[in-house]
Amino acid sequence: MSNLSSFFPHSRLAKLRIDFPFFIAPMVGLSHVAFRELIKSYTPHNINALKFTEMLSTRKIPNEKLETTNELKTAINESYFIPQLLGNEERFIAPSIEKLMTKMPWGFDINMGCPVSHTLKHNWGVRLMGDKDYAANVVRIVKKHSPIPVSVKLRGGISEEENFEYLHSFAETLQNAGADFLTIHARTRAQKHSGDANWNLVSQVRNLLEIPVIANGDIQTAQDAICLLNEYGVDGAMIARAATARPWIIWQISELLGNKETPIGYEGLKAPNTPEEEGLEYAKACLKLISIFADYFQDEEYILEKFRFYTATGARWFQFGHHFWRLSMRARSVAELRDTVYEFSQNCENPMSNRIKMI
Repeated sequence: MSNLSSFFPHSRLAKLRIDFPFFIAPMVGLSHVAFRELIKSYTPHNINALKFTEMLSTRKIPNEKLETTNELKTAINESYFIPQLLGNEERFIAPSIEKLMTKMPWGFDINMGCPVSHTLKHNWGVRLMGDKDYAANVVRIVKKHSPIPVSVKLRGGISEEENFEYLHSFAETLQNAGADFLTIHARTRAQKHSGDANWNLVSQVRNLLEIPVIANGDIQTAQDAICLLNEYGVDGAMIARAATARPWIIWQISELLGNKETPIGYEGLKAPNTPEEEGLEYAKACLKLISIFADYFQDEEYILEKFRFYTATGARWFQFGHHFWRLSMRARSVAELRDTVYEFSQNCENPMSNRIKMI
C-alpha cells in the first residue's frame, strides 16, 4: 500500500499488510460501487484505502447474478474492497463466499452490528452479540470457506447500557474463533447511529486483545480519524456517514500525514480544507457521482433513489444542504438531476460545517 505506516508503529494492521489504517465503512444503501468509485477518485494514487460494501444477505447471494444485481456490482479490476456478509447459516455462507471470490475481494466482513428489526428476526446483525458462542461459530464457518482475511463489525453494547466485561469477553471469543480483526461501532444497539461514540471503550478492548481493533462511530473529520490512532491507541479508524459529505477525507488524512501525492487528475492541488472549499467541492463531487452512477446502472429510478439517499445523508453538513436535497427530490430524470446540481453549484455558496450533531 502506501508508505505511511511509520506514523502509527503501534497499529497491528501491518501484520495484515495494511499500512494505511483508515477505512470507509459498510453503509446500507450507500456503499455501492458508485460510492466506492467516488471515494477512489479522491484517493491519492499511492494510497490503497479499504472500502466495504453495504451488507449483503447470504440467503440471496447464491441466487443472484454478480453482473446485474445492483448491490453486488463492482468496478473493473476493483481491489481493496471487502464484502460485508449478513447471515449465520453455512449452507448460504459457503456458496456466497465462493461466488464473491470471483471478484477478488481483499477480505470478508461479518455484520454483527446492524440494529434494524428485519435483520434481527433471522438472528443476524447485532442479535448475534447476544450469544458469543453462536457468534463464534459464524466466524468459524466464514473462516472455513474464506481463503482471505475475515473481520467482524460489532457494536459497543447490545442494550441501552454498555457492559465492558461482556464486550471484552465477546470480542475475545471472536478472536479465538479466528477473526483477523474487529471493528467496534462505539455506540450501543439502543443508540443506533445517534449520540456520542465512546472511543475510550474501543481503546480499552483493543488493549486486551491480540488482533487489530478498529474504531467506528462519529468520525467526522480527518483530524478525528488521526486522533483515534494517536490519542486512543486503536489500530485503525473506519469512517462512515461523514465520507458522504467529505468523499475526499482519505486525501485530507494522507495530506495531514505528510503525503505529497494527490488523486489522479488533481496534480498540484491541495485537498479541500476551508468550509467554502469543501462546499464548492461537494457540488463537484455530486456531479461526478451522477456520472459514475450512469456508468454502472441503467435504471434511472434506482439512480435517483440512491442519489437522493446520498444527499439526505451528507448534505446535513452544509449550510444549504436541506435546500439542495429538496432540489434533488424534484428531479424526474438523471439529465434533470445533473442540470439541477450544476445550476445549484453556479448560483449558491454552500459552506460546510466541521461537525454536526449525529442523529
